[in-house]
Order: sequence, then C-alpha cells, then structure tokens
Amino acid sequence: MEENKTAVAAAENTPAENEESVSVFTEKKPEKKGKWGRRIFGTLGILLLVLVVAAAVLLYGPVKTISTIERIDDGIYKITYSQDYKLDKALKANIRTEDEFLKFVSDNFYFGIPVKANQDYVACSTFLTENPGGGYIAGRNFDYSETDLLTVYTKPDKGYASIGMVPLGSVNIGIKDGIQAESTMGKFLMLAAPYLCVDGMNEKGLMVAVLDLNPPSIRQDTGKPKINTMIAVRMLLDRAANVEEAIHMLEQYDFNSMSRMAQHIYLADAQGGSAVVEWRFTNEWGQKNGFERKITRSPVCTNFWLCDGETEGKCNRFDTLTKRLTEKPVNTPEDAMQNLDAASVSWTQWSCVYQLSDFSVNIVLDNNHSKVFSISPDDFRK
Repeated sequence: MEENKTAVAAAENTPAENEESVSVFTEKKPEKKGKWGRRIFGTLGILLLVLVVAAAVLLYGPVKTISTIERIDDGIYKITYSQDYKLDKALKANIRTEDEFLKFVSDNFYFGIPVKANQDYVACSTFLTENPGGGYIAGRNFDYSETDLLTVYTKPDKGYASIGMVPLGSVNIGIKDGIQAESTMGKFLMLAAPYLCVDGMNEKGLMVAVLDLNPPSIRQDTGKPKINTMIAVRMLLDRAANVEEAIHMLEQYDFNSMSRMAQHIYLADAQGGSAVVEWRFTNEWGQKNGFERKITRSPVCTNFWLCDGETEGKCNRFDTLTKRLTEKPVNTPEDAMQNLDAASVSWTQWSCVYQLSDFSVNIVLDNNHSKVFSISPDDFRK
C-alpha cells in the first residue's frame, strides 16, 4: 500500500514538475539571445580596437615626423625624420627609372597616392679645402630653378646621423602655382625627404653631392642589384664613413641616373679625401654593359666629365674654384663661402659650407651672403 501511495503521489506531482521545467526552459531563451548579441558586439569591439591600434601604429611615425617641421626663415625649413624610411627595401627594389622611384616613394610614404617629380637641370659646383685648424671643409652651390630648401636630419637605428638638403620644388612644393610648404599637403609630401636629398653630410664627416651631366641618362646593367641616384645618396649618407667606403658601396650596384640627364656623385671626407664617381658610356649602343664606372680624384667638381682627363676651359666655375684653391689652399668657413660666391650664378638656390670635422653646415640662400644660417644636429627637434 505504501508503494502504491508513493507511486500515486509521484504520478500526481509529475505534471507540476514538467510545467516548472517548461517554464524554466522558456525563461532561458532570451538570455541565450542576449549572450549571442553580447558576443557579437564584443567581437566587433575587439576588431574596432585592433583597427584603431593598427591605425595608430601606422600613423604614429608620419604624424610625429610631420610635427617636427619648422620654418627657419623665408624659403628654408627643417624636419627631423623619426620613422623607418625602409632603406634596405629600397636597396633590394632594383629601381632604375624615375617612374619606378616615384612608385616606391608613393607606396611607402604617401599611402599609394601618386606623386609627380619636377626635375630640372642641376648645374652645381663643389669643392674640398683644408681649414686653418687642420680639419676639412666642403663647399656646395646648388644651381636650380626657384625652390625652397628643406634641411633634413636623420638618425637611423642602423647607420650614421646626417643632415641633408632637399629642393622642395622637386616635389612641387613652394614654387609658383605649386603647393604651399606650410600647408597640410606640403608637409605630407615632405615625408619622402630622406630620398630627396641632393647633397648632405653625415656624422663621420662624409659629404655627398649630386651634379648633372649631359644626356643620355645612365642605365648600367651588369647583373648587379640596381639603385638610382637618390637611393645612392641615402645609402652613402647612412652607411659610409669616408670616401673609400662610399666608392666600395657604389661598386656593389648598377647605377641609374634619376633624370633624363647623366649624373655624377661628388664625395669628400673629414680626412681630406675627395673623389668624383662617374658612369661613362664606353661601348656600342645596345650592349649590356654599356656604362663603365670611373673614379677621378679631384677636389673640385662641376658639370662636365672629369674622367675624360682635360679640365681647363671646360667650365668657368670649375676654373674659378681651381684657381682660388690653388692660390689659397687653406680656408676658413668664411673664405669657403666667398669661393662659392665667386662660382655662383644668378639661379644659385643655396650655398652650403659643410664643416666635416664638427658635423655642422653654414647655408646661404639665393646669393644673399648677408644672412648665413648655421645648422647642427642640436637645431633639430628630437
């Protein structure tokens, strides 16, 4: 009887328990939907956070670099370059033509936005002289169409610090009908500054300068990795301590001039070494190895082939500098600037006296020798 009562009681309680179970199950459905919603929104939040962090990392270097841009005076600016400018990548890119170079610049500095260059003939003068203290000074006139000047300080993790000179007009900044240097776009375009230097010096006392020659452009092809003029200048300033190291580095690559012109590279160092590196066309047209590298040990360089041997009467600026340095082989920075003044032309955009022993440079703009700008690493924002 007791067992029957228990069974009846159990039977009577079963519906109630089932109803309770159904009730409990029904109440949990909205909670599951809420959990899925929270999971979805949580995932979207994480993705958004990742995107924000990625954007911050991507933009940190450019924004920090742009924030260092300062106007020194009319027509002259300075920038401290603090982001990775991918020199190793540039050296492996086999860049030959101007279009290939501009694509590299666009992809790596301008987020793929196309950019055009404003190339003009670079008719310049350079020289090396000893100073009274026993060190050496290198002089450089940059003769070009109207342009503002950007001075660039770089200090790569794997390389030497350097100060370089960029003609902003080469990327259409600060010229008539061009982009204003202090505009957002003007500052944005300055991000490619490390690869726009046409002369400069590094902390070891190596000075590098580019000078134009006559057409055609140089397209060396011996099977070595290829670099163009602007990448070569960046490589030498970053990684060569003296003239001999610079020459050795250039030997490892096939050289390609940046513009329609041929170009040569002038080198000078704090130990008194100087050289002009040229790539002279020597073979018949169409042959693979048509350009042969030539080294001329000369303290003076202008815009003709020194490797041909004869120099007298080839260029008035060359003759002027040679004569002045022969008559006075030891010069103060002020003397060196006077030499540049004597060799200047009406379109000389800047004159630089690089003091190779103390990593500083004096600059005169537009032949205005009453105003000299003295710049050293301490003058750049870190």
